Amino acid sequence: SHPAHYGPIVSVQRSPFFHDTILTVGDWTFNLYKAPAKEPVVKSSFASTHLSCGRFSPTRPGVIVTARTDGDIEIWDLIDRSHEASLQHNVGPSAVTALEFWGDGTPNLQLLAVGDQQGTLHIFEIPRNLRRPLPNEPSLVDALLRRELSRVGYLASRAQFRRQELSVKEAQDEEKKRVQEEADAKAAAEEARLREAAEAEAQAIAAGEVEAVVEQAKEEEATSKLEAADEQAEAKYRALEAAFREKVGLTVPES
Repeated sequence: SHPAHYGPIVSVQRSPFFHDTILTVGDWTFNLYKAPAKEPVVKSSFASTHLSCGRFSPTRPGVIVTARTDGDIEIWDLIDRSHEASLQHNVGPSAVTALEFWGDGTPNLQLLAVGDQQGTLHIFEIPRNLRRPLPNEPSLVDALLRRELSRVGYLASRAQFRRQELSVKEAQDEEKKRVQEEADAKAAAEEARLREAAEAEAQAIAAGEVEAVVEQAKEEEATSKLEAADEQAEAKYRALEAAFREKVGLTVPES
């Protein structure tokens, strides 16, 4: 299955001149498919109202007739122009629901039967320029379809190439993102390690300073005790000396 229209397809017909070419009609457009393309090689411009059916001309390979829900019929001559209809005619106020060609087997006479929603049948004679084939028209139309087929194939290959490019770029972006995330994680881990080391060093320094203060306090306390002991020993010595002097009569009288 291939996407052809935005809504229901109301008409499908194989070309009477090219067995690999199919006409589809639906929503506001008609499409021409040519094997093996999966997309339309020719797509009409959007009509102002929905299309209701379509037919290939039985005598001209490049002519297509489409009907609209506003009561108009359009005749497209792809050799003359492909962006717009070559002829537009209003059949009546009701939607056209059926189209059928009739002829005597020659380009001299060609009629188009048109049925509308009200059950009315209209018969039109196709103009001479739209029923008589141009010289080499099958070759011209075939060349046109093949050219459009090549264009569609090129666009499809370019789209595939672009998808591959985007896929490679996305993979590269993902790899860059992964590498960056790994680098960020390593940097964060290294920063955390350095921060922990700095904190441990600061704690060690702080602990060493406290220990030094404690040792200094202990040394000062020991020094104070030694000085107090020396003073006490000195006082005792002086007291003994004074007592001895007094005992042996060496006391110096006060003047």
